[in-house]
Amino acid sequence: MDEHAFQVLEFYKVKELILPFAVSALGREAIAALQPAFSASEIRFALQEVTEMVRLWELNREPPLNGLYDVRDPLRRCAVPGAVLDPAELIVIGETIAAARRIQTALRNIKEEAPHINQYGNRLIPHPDIEKIFETVFDEQKQIRDTASRELAQIRKSIHQQREFIVKQINRMIRTRFKDFLQEAYYTQRDDRYVLPIDARYQNKVKGIVHDRSATGTTVFIEPFELVEDSNRLKELRREEEMEIRRILQDLTAKIAENQFDFLNNIEIFRQLDFLAAKARFSIRYRMNEPVITEDGSLVIVNGRHPLLIARHERENVVPLNLALPPDVHGLVITGPNTGGKTVVLKTVGLLVLMAQSGLHIPADGASEIPVFRSFGADIGDEQSLEQSLSTFSSHMSNIRAILFAAGERSLVMLDELGSGTDPVEGGALATAIIEQLHTQKATFLVTTHLQELKLYTYNKAGMENGAMEFDSRTLEPTFLFTMGLPGQSNAIQIADRLGLPPAIIQRARSQITEQGGSPEHLLKQLGEELQTARNVRISVEEELRKAHHLKQENEQRLQKARNEARETVRRAERKAQGLIHELERRIQKMDRQEREFQKEWHKKLTQLVESSQKPAPPVTILAHLRHDLETVKRQVEKAQPPPIEESYERKEWSWDQLKTNSRVRIAGFSKPGKVRQVSKNRNEVEVHISLLNLRVKADQILEVLPAEKSPEEIHPPGITVERPESVANRCDVHGMTVDEMIPVVQKYLDHAYLAGVTPVTIVHGHGTGILRRAVRSLLHENPTVKSFQNGDSFEGGGGVTVVQLKFMRS
Repeated sequence: MDEHAFQVLEFYKVKELILPFAVSALGREAIAALQPAFSASEIRFALQEVTEMVRLWELNREPPLNGLYDVRDPLRRCAVPGAVLDPAELIVIGETIAAARRIQTALRNIKEEAPHINQYGNRLIPHPDIEKIFETVFDEQKQIRDTASRELAQIRKSIHQQREFIVKQINRMIRTRFKDFLQEAYYTQRDDRYVLPIDARYQNKVKGIVHDRSATGTTVFIEPFELVEDSNRLKELRREEEMEIRRILQDLTAKIAENQFDFLNNIEIFRQLDFLAAKARFSIRYRMNEPVITEDGSLVIVNGRHPLLIARHERENVVPLNLALPPDVHGLVITGPNTGGKTVVLKTVGLLVLMAQSGLHIPADGASEIPVFRSFGADIGDEQSLEQSLSTFSSHMSNIRAILFAAGERSLVMLDELGSGTDPVEGGALATAIIEQLHTQKATFLVTTHLQELKLYTYNKAGMENGAMEFDSRTLEPTFLFTMGLPGQSNAIQIADRLGLPPAIIQRARSQITEQGGSPEHLLKQLGEELQTARNVRISVEEELRKAHHLKQENEQRLQKARNEARETVRRAERKAQGLIHELERRIQKMDRQEREFQKEWHKKLTQLVESSQKPAPPVTILAHLRHDLETVKRQVEKAQPPPIEESYERKEWSWDQLKTNSRVRIAGFSKPGKVRQVSKNRNEVEVHISLLNLRVKADQILEVLPAEKSPEEIHPPGITVERPESVANRCDVHGMTVDEMIPVVQKYLDHAYLAGVTPVTIVHGHGTGILRRAVRSLLHENPTVKSFQNGDSFEGGGGVTVVQLKFMRS
């Protein structure tokens, strides 16, 4: 790690900007130790944590980090056997323990907004039991409570009584025996002993111990002998109080020592949270963003700004930097006028890379891409050293030698004014050799220079790009804007002219330059202008393509959103219908049980009536309730009608004339066809019956009109003789069958019974769970030969059978 590069790029000043945002010494310690990481996954994780913390601040859901203290030292000392921490240290530890519970509670409900920050809360170890001990020992004013122990309560009660007794005695002395000898009619204390201010002239009149004198000597503070024994007793009680308090504090210290590692774990988490919160507040204050960490080596800065310039001049006053080095370009040679901002470009790029690798948001757009570098080299500014007798050029060469020695494929090298400080020809040759070596070592490098040799070399070298700092030729002042792909102009003669150099000198200098048509500077300028024109065209085309692509994405997203919403509506409707069906089945099962009990009771009463030769009254069926519930469910399911979703069948043309009662239609979102119940052309609606559901659908949901099912008359039209079966039983038993087994049996039986003219017929399906009975009746409802059906009488089996009236077949 190149500390020299960090110093030159002023990374330490960025850390100084972050420090004020930390709320505790723990966070400030973490900021001071901040260093770049070299693992892409580790860097991404750190940046995502900062992004999550920023999101919490924007939602006003940031964790409460007040009450964080660095108590690692007292925590380590408390592990010593017999150790006693003083009350101030214990109080701070108590606040730290309470902070763990408070922060964990706050982080518990942010899993969706900040999953990484949420994990810190899961790692915290609160100790509510020890919090309660602290509440027992200390009051709201951080004083030890009388009730901290029974012994302390008794001692303090005795102290209070003893003090009142002494005060009562000394007040009586003031009013009576010593009132004529007092300087003032009051008592005071010296060295925790009660004394009277006696006039020095009457000192011998008061028998007692002298504890003090006034500065003038006119007052003597005497403790009367009558109070000495009582004051000694008070002092003993206070000593007992101190010993009891020490015992309480020692017990509390031991309790903390038992959980020392839990608390040290919490403090480390507090350190990280305060560190993250400081980075997030820093990001918000300077309007920063999380960059993209790339694996392919591409370096892209979009609207980047130097953080120190933002702090000094505010964001709006800093010219943004836009720079892009694709994966196949490792070198950038920046040229332009003096004071044009070339060095600022180097420092901005280097500092933004260091910030990103340190898990900091950067003052650039979120589209910025930062690769991971493993080493940094920087030679920026005047490195002249008087102590080491090194000239500017020698000092630069010493730094560059060390940089070349350490540079490799994942190195970022920044060289300012390469080749300067010596003969231009030799300097140009040396500078060219240095960047060629860096290119050979596959290092990523940014170089500033005024040398023509480097501009030409870079122009013809694959893997390198020129860059220019723009110059306003009208005002003859730099704009500080950076342009990729173009070599810059030094504009030294124009600047000298503006600064007032004599015209003769300016003219002579211009005449020394090669004719403009053959000037390398001029050729580079022409090539640059042509290149810029081509790039402008390309950028325009790319922008149009980007807009078209964006529009396409928006349309696809809208379409997908509509499809997802439609599917979700269908799922909700299905879940609602399924829930209603489950509830109905539960109620039907209950009614089945009630009906069986009713049948037993009815048979019992019937037997009694038969025996007494009385005619039984017809039973009142309880299935009327069931039919009512079934109709209710049907109406609720109709209200939950799902909208059309992506069609499974192709739409076929149809006309309103084809829609008639009993016409079969295919509806969007349903695999089975339905049967038309009612047509409302003026409302553009059709009522369709599908699988026990009556649905009102719009006309555009009808995919196809199918031929209507043939009626019994159409199946057997007049003039065609249909052979009747010789004999058909009037009873069909499907009891014990599954629904799939029952359907073909009942259909075949009904066909034979219809042809044979047998009616009514009885279908035996049993009680059971009611599923087979409902399936039988659904089948009867759809069968065109069925006229009506109902439960059998009680002697026929009641709800366990269905009696079916068939239509008469025309002969």
